Amino acid sequence: MNIIERLKEKYPEMTKKQKQIAEYMMSHVDKMSFITLKELSAETQVTEMTILNACSAFGYANFNEVKYEFRKYISMQNKIKLHKENEYPSSYVPNYDREEEKKLLQEICEEESAMAQKFFEQMDIEQIFRVADQILVSKKILICGRGVSKLLAEFLKLRLAGIGIGAVVVDTELNDSVHSALAMMDRETLVLAISFPDYYFMTDKLAVYAKKLGAIVCAVTNVESAEIVAYSSLTLLAPSATRLFLNTPSVPMMLVNILTSAVDLRMSCRSDYGKTEEKFAELFGESE
Repeated sequence: MNIIERLKEKYPEMTKKQKQIAEYMMSHVDKMSFITLKELSAETQVTEMTILNACSAFGYANFNEVKYEFRKYISMQNKIKLHKENEYPSSYVPNYDREEEKKLLQEICEEESAMAQKFFEQMDIEQIFRVADQILVSKKILICGRGVSKLLAEFLKLRLAGIGIGAVVVDTELNDSVHSALAMMDRETLVLAISFPDYYFMTDKLAVYAKKLGAIVCAVTNVESAEIVAYSSLTLLAPSATRLFLNTPSVPMMLVNILTSAVDLRMSCRSDYGKTEEKFAELFGESE
């Protein structure tokens, strides 16, 4: 029985406050796997102690177990339908799932495969080429991110460099990096804002500032409900839900590969295609 089914089953026996909490949980599945106890208390206007007692009444040992069950529910849904997924940094897994390690690992593999399949089924090729075209016409490219999002930013920068396009990675967790980015932003700048859970406020702030200055902002994130989407004129989505960690970068990495492949395809039609290799050869005097 998944957590939604359990909450529905226990609903008739719940107190008024417990029903209030359960209703919020079932209506905000996308938030429940990363929300903090303090945030849930503020959202529901119920004390933290009442929430903890409700978790016990629902049949769970603690709040972490509830969040795990929501992550598990989201991941399982990918087998039949891509669902909203956000996670909070937590490696907590109840003992009842850890006891069968091989079974758990097999399920994670199946969930990862299903997520990738769903991504390809729903991939918007036209949107990918729109972003690729914007990359090619932009004079300055900033790729922003933090944590796993920064790793994706570095991979994107590396791929673009390989086809002769320069870009700057902005680590939105470092003040110096952010300050440097602010000085580069104008109407000729493309900001690729990569934002996966747990979403970082400074990445959002940079996107808002870039939009205010007239820069083009492209969001790369996991769900349409991510806050970064509201500040972007272009959006690329790649699911990242996984059972044991904050994110899995597998599908987002696939998206980066596909996007840079689209850029390369567009570039092959241009007269300056291949010039980067010539310049690199000149650096070592191979053209002489």
